[in-house]
Amino acid sequence: MLVVNRILVPHDFTPASARVLPHGLALAAKMKARFYVLHVTDRSDAPYPARDLPAVRETLQRTGAVSEEALRAVHIEGVSRSDGGVAETIHRFADEEEIDLIALGTRGRQGARRLLLGSVGETVIRRAERPVLALRGKGVGAPPVPGMLDRILVPVDFSENAREAARVAAEWARVFDAQVDLLHVVTGSSASPPEPAPSVSDEEHVGPEKKARRALATMGRGLGALGVPVAVHVRTGAAASTIAAFAEAEETDAIVMSTRGRTGLERFLLGSVAEAVIRHVPCPVLTVRTYGRSIRALAD
Repeated sequence: MLVVNRILVPHDFTPASARVLPHGLALAAKMKARFYVLHVTDRSDAPYPARDLPAVRETLQRTGAVSEEALRAVHIEGVSRSDGGVAETIHRFADEEEIDLIALGTRGRQGARRLLLGSVGETVIRRAERPVLALRGKGVGAPPVPGMLDRILVPVDFSENAREAARVAAEWARVFDAQVDLLHVVTGSSASPPEPAPSVSDEEHVGPEKKARRALATMGRGLGALGVPVAVHVRTGAAASTIAAFAEAEETDAIVMSTRGRTGLERFLLGSVAEAVIRHVPCPVLTVRTYGRSIRALAD
């Protein structure tokens, strides 16, 4: 099961951060979690960070994604801080309040490069000891409906990190009654899926796509045991662009992606797959890792 008791949205009153507010609030209502809106400022007359929430509540009620009763039950706290750099203050607040999930807005196709490379968003995602839900502020593609998840995509490279992402996605799917799509992209550097070594004669007739599909099917059966519908997909091409194209074509509502740990995370985000996916897809992207604070409490 998922354990999300406290959700944090850093809010700087830009359209990007305003766009992520309804997604964070809808998730808080679903999970019955406390909802924190944090504004980091050096001004004594800083605006109240939770001032936009009444309009967000009305929007969610109109869509019918979350019940009015569930929204009313969410405890919302608006906080302004001026005790250091933005990313450092976000992390400090998250540690102090034992935040389970940070929901972060990015600034679109061009702005996301500024945000993720050498700036606040990149620092938050790279250093976070907890999952981060990133949502692009603008761009092509249909905007996701807050609180409505029908299909959750998990890119799989058959690492333990990707398996953890699949487990989190399955638990998320149980909350939203959604389907999980497992996608492996066969590239020149794709890791070989783990499976028993076949005979030489069999090996000659089994290509990487078929091997990947077999391994995905095995993973899918494990997730399906949780009562979650699972579909498996194999594509060939460049990883980031193929994932983004799949998400758009299949009308994916959210993506759950793994990171590769403390050392590999920097390589994974800077100019690589996760950074490119976050920059190009219109749906939320949840980055999870195998260390730090987990939102999954599931006995394997």
